Amino acid sequence: MDFRRTFLRCALLVLALCVGVSQPSFAAKNASAKNHKRTYTLKEAVDQAMLTNPSIEAKIRMLENAKMNVGVAQSNFWPRLSIVASTNHLQNYEEVQTYNNDNLTSDNWSKGLRAQLNLFVGFAHLNNLQKSRLSVQVEEAKHRQARLELACNVQLQFLQLLRLRQELKSAQDSVARLQTQLKSAESFVAVGMAPYVNVLQNQTELAKAQQQVIRVKNDLRNTQVQLNKYLGFAPETPIQYVGNLKDYASTVGYTEENAVKTAVRNRPDLLIAQRSIEIAYKDMHITLGRYLPRVDVTYDNISSSKEYDNSNYQGYTRNYWSLGLQFSWEIFAGGETTFQTLADRKRAQSLQKDFEDAMNAAQAEVIRSLLDIAAAKELITASKTGVTAARESYDMASTRYATHTGTITELLDAQVRLTQAEDDASRALSDFQSARARFFYYIGKENPGLK
Repeated sequence: MDFRRTFLRCALLVLALCVGVSQPSFAAKNASAKNHKRTYTLKEAVDQAMLTNPSIEAKIRMLENAKMNVGVAQSNFWPRLSIVASTNHLQNYEEVQTYNNDNLTSDNWSKGLRAQLNLFVGFAHLNNLQKSRLSVQVEEAKHRQARLELACNVQLQFLQLLRLRQELKSAQDSVARLQTQLKSAESFVAVGMAPYVNVLQNQTELAKAQQQVIRVKNDLRNTQVQLNKYLGFAPETPIQYVGNLKDYASTVGYTEENAVKTAVRNRPDLLIAQRSIEIAYKDMHITLGRYLPRVDVTYDNISSSKEYDNSNYQGYTRNYWSLGLQFSWEIFAGGETTFQTLADRKRAQSLQKDFEDAMNAAQAEVIRSLLDIAAAKELITASKTGVTAARESYDMASTRYATHTGTITELLDAQVRLTQAEDDASRALSDFQSARARFFYYIGKENPGLK
């Protein structure tokens, strides 16, 4: 009964602790959902994603797990203390004359404490400890890698959202211009100053422009849904993402040489690859340790008792302690240790080649991103000239059409070129900032606001 009461109290205590821990977290999440901001800049969006995205939380939990495994590895250097107890009944089949009372029917039991310490296990404990510490560094790098990936994804989606807004404005301006042109064409046709085909051509282009508005609006909505997902909001949550493609810095502040050095020093994926090689060699050393002997020291403090069924013999109880040293050396295991060592070495060598390939890939990615930035910057300059020329061309074509010195085809072509030029300009700005976002990802540096 006492045991049941104690068990019940412990169960109630654990339940109360679980409720106490989980309830505030749930309340905090509800409060956050009700009181979250409705407007986010690029930097605020990245910061919010870092706080709420499950992928980051998962990496934090794996990091905590790795740190706990260090404690597990450290525990191997301490002695093991255990309570031991046993009981048995020895029954003889028949009564026989004997000079050894241990053969008589008896009840036996023993109980006590046992301590065991591994003095030497082929350096396995030391290698396991070093391996666990390397694993912590790997998980820290994975956490940083997840943050970099999430930040880059949020930035690319945010920049795409801003670009689509500009494309939507351009598409809506195109619709407005075509609607004005359609009214002019209808007026000219009504007084016999232009053929009806002008109206039909204008209606065709207007329908295309309206379809483009619908497509851009759909892309805009999909992009916002994806941004909401990154930030931990429901798809239908009305979040306002504010900013302009011209708001962000126009340089990266790195030469090619400095960028490559920074990438080699900072990129978490390179650190993961490097530490994976070291872990593989630790596994090989642990396997090599099987060639060495094992030495353990044991200490027992035991009480034992024996009670005989035969009344001619008196039972007894003994208390004793013992200290011992155990030595074992496996000298042959069918080649298992040898083949396992060779396999571990090959795995480490393979990881070394993967690391070299990753280094080359990292350098190439940095250089390509700098080339993309330079090309996008040139496109921005060219697109500005293109927008100015296209707008002037459209104004001239509109004037000629109004004075009956130009054709509807000329006007519609100028309108299409103006819309395309505006789209090219916004795309060039977006490509430039997207290239910058990828550049900071490739060098392993967080830059949430793209400064």
